[in-house]
Amino acid sequence: MRKHIVITALFALTLTACGSSTTSDSDALVLSDTTMPLDQDAEIDTPATTVVAPTDAVINADGSVSIDVKVGIDDYDTLAGERVIKVALGSAVTITLTDGSEDQDYHLHVYDVGAEAKKGEPGVISLIVDQAGQFDLESHTTGKTLLVLVVG
Repeated sequence: MRKHIVITALFALTLTACGSSTTSDSDALVLSDTTMPLDQDAEIDTPATTVVAPTDAVINADGSVSIDVKVGIDDYDTLAGERVIKVALGSAVTITLTDGSEDQDYHLHVYDVGAEAKKGEPGVISLIVDQAGQFDLESHTTGKTLLVLVVG
């Protein structure tokens, strides 16, 4: 039981560190049968504010979707909020991210999938999108939003 609590606490701390956690009006995060105080200065992640209509993803011949992002060239932050891609619910999506300037740790919020990549090498995230909504893909290295994925 103690091991379960520690693992759950570490998972919650990891999510809080990247801002994936949500909070209620209480001052504590309840984990199984223990309570942990929240850091009042912790930044809570809110989805990126998009000012453009999403662009429909290009669908491959097999029905899957491939999205390529060149960090620092055609990502959401660099393009001032213009990298918003819409995909159909249930699609098989592969997102390839490449940063020529530094090692990266990528993370797609809510789905909690990610990839690490060395400088100049691609990081690949593959998943079936089974939740509708707007999801930010960010760099845990820089904290910047790289892509907003709209599923619906």
